[in-house]
Amino acid sequence: MIQKLCQFTRKNISFPISACSAGLLAIWPIPETIALRYLLMGVGFLVSLVYLSRESHALFKYAAWPIWVFLSIYAWILIHLAFFSTQYSLQLSEVSSIWLRTLLIAPLGLALGLEYSKRIAGASAKTCLGHGGWPLIILFTGLSGLSLISAGRYFYEVYQTLNPIHMGLLYSFYKAKQPFVIANVLLLPLCFILILRALNTQERKVWIAPATIGILLSIFSSYFSNTKNGIAIFAIVLIVFLWNLLLKTKPSIRNFFAGIGILVILGGTSYLGISKHLEHNPQWLSMIADAKIGIDIDHQNRWKNSGAYPHNGLGKVVDISTYERSAWFVAGSRLLAENPLGYGLLNHSFGALASAKWPDYKVASEKFRGATHSGWLDFALGLGIPGLLLVLIPLWASWYRALYQDGLWYSYASWTIPIMSFAYLTTEVAVSHFIEMLFFMTAFFCGLTLRHPVKHCCLGSK
Repeated sequence: MIQKLCQFTRKNISFPISACSAGLLAIWPIPETIALRYLLMGVGFLVSLVYLSRESHALFKYAAWPIWVFLSIYAWILIHLAFFSTQYSLQLSEVSSIWLRTLLIAPLGLALGLEYSKRIAGASAKTCLGHGGWPLIILFTGLSGLSLISAGRYFYEVYQTLNPIHMGLLYSFYKAKQPFVIANVLLLPLCFILILRALNTQERKVWIAPATIGILLSIFSSYFSNTKNGIAIFAIVLIVFLWNLLLKTKPSIRNFFAGIGILVILGGTSYLGISKHLEHNPQWLSMIADAKIGIDIDHQNRWKNSGAYPHNGLGKVVDISTYERSAWFVAGSRLLAENPLGYGLLNHSFGALASAKWPDYKVASEKFRGATHSGWLDFALGLGIPGLLLVLIPLWASWYRALYQDGLWYSYASWTIPIMSFAYLTTEVAVSHFIEMLFFMTAFFCGLTLRHPVKHCCLGSK
């Protein structure tokens, strides 16, 4: 039966791999999609095993060491459970749920990366675009899926209720802002790179329109979910894009007018969205002053139990979000230094360790004791510094390799990995589907950068 399956999928296996990946990327954080997610995970896992069995020769080369470093985290999870567990039952529950799902999804990401690297290798050396056509269409649709769905839901609700458009409405639908932050991280680099490459080559001009729409959808979702991290990430990627547009775009009359048009559209909407966001979030202006109070956890203790919050250097009461997140990050860093092997729980190790160190720390409940709201820090507090390094080393090794390889998806990796790392540092994403997405993308980047190095750096829009 397995032999027949291999024969059937030999010529068409790229489609189910791309389709399952795109479907998961589109619906991962959307409520009430767990059954569909499991279906896509299961199909993707089986298809990817078939694909990886055909590509096993590539996985056992020396160049594949980032993949094996990454996969060794599962051995560390079991070792941690067996020898370093402090709440065995809760940690075992995470192993049988979240870590099992990441194990199902990692082969799909790896297979997707390997397949795309093969397509890039067979692409025209002149255009260096690599992997165009229907696979790009499928994955672009998947990456923009959350923004498309949220925009449709938003306008449907406005039409049904005839309520005026207001910020925060999308948050009421999805119960969290993190999905829009991570969606921007994964979609925006691809959109901007597609525009830059279209301007620098004679092909793929058709992608300028959908890429621009994708960028506008990202502005829309960030603004109407009122996420500060989403707006900050959009601003960072926009600056990188403008730098490439002004300094690395081939000079021509056509590119000049196309660039002016793109700047007018994106510049106008970006300015409108960011300025309106700042009007509704004046705490941006006092962020540094609030953070200075927050990091002084030896003298300011309100982060331990909500109460009368202190005043900042400007004489105003601190913004609660900035103050608490700054304090939690400093406290979490100290706890990590004291517990380098981690407590064992993915999202709530901070609260357990903090309540043991500071008796006056107030926990939400005995089971859910609180987090630092920094994804990387919470991850490290759970699995320790060794667990964190087993993810970061393969991820950044892939980034380094991507700098020296030509192709659309290598440029995507060179943009996305630093932005994703920043987002996971500043956002509360040490929870189930965001960890699954992290493992999927890390496996994808490891597979993508396994083959075909070149001798020169290809960062950005080349």
